[in-house]
Order: sequence, then C-alpha cells, then structure tokens
Amino acid sequence: MSKFEELCKAYATSRQAYRESCQACLDFSEIFLNQMSDYLECAIEKQNQKFDEDGVLHFDGAIDVCENPENPEKGDRETVTIYLSVNKVIDNFIVNVYPWGRDFKILIDEPRHFEEAFEYIFDTLQSAYTGASQLPSEPDPVPF
Repeated sequence: MSKFEELCKAYATSRQAYRESCQACLDFSEIFLNQMSDYLECAIEKQNQKFDEDGVLHFDGAIDVCENPENPEKGDRETVTIYLSVNKVIDNFIVNVYPWGRDFKILIDEPRHFEEAFEYIFDTLQSAYTGASQLPSEPDPVPF
C-alpha cells in the first residue's frame, strides 16, 4: 500500500467515524426531546437542526405555552424556544443549554442524568415568568 493509499484509508476511517458520531447525536437528540416531552407533559417540536464544523449538533426545542392548558385556544399563548447542542464524547453525550451555557453529561441509560437537565430547563423557563429559581444552587434572575 502506498503512502497516499494509507493517507486515504486514514481519511476514510476518520470520515466514517464523523458520520457515525453525527448520526448518534441525531438519534440522541430525538430521545432527549421525547423524554423531555414526557417529563414536561407537553409536545416539543424540534427545529433548526444543524451541525457545526466540529460535529456538534445544534437544535431548538419549541414549546407552546398558554394561559389555560385545558383550553389552549382561549387566552394568550407564546412559543418558548430552548436552544440546545449535543456532542458525543466516547459513550456519553454532552448537552448544552443556551444561552445559559450549562452543560449536562448524559449517559443514555441513566435516567437521573436526563432528569437533572430537564429540571434545570423547567426551572429556568419557570423562573423567567416568576422571577424566582426553585433550584437551590441557582440564583434568582436579576430583574430588568
């Protein structure tokens, strides 16, 4: 095998690993949003997914909130967008919640890791409306 063929083989192996990592991130993002939907007991729509040059998947989760969940057509409503990224590192996934920059290391078969991320997202969204964090380690948001 020539040096060029060796180089091409290394490149092909690298590209295959990249594609597999990207697919794992896509699959994980679906699992993450489905489980977050179950946790929050509402529909979450996946939007704007794209990979950056490092193979990190960026995507949004959109939740429609309303004044009356039993009759969402009555009263005011708005769409809340949660900006997320997922990166595969060995057998873990690192989920980053933007713009707060909070990272969560999640093992796919460890429900507690998912719940920590979901609790943080829920509390952050709720505190945006109430002005008070329910998480003991999080400071209350500064009023505008």
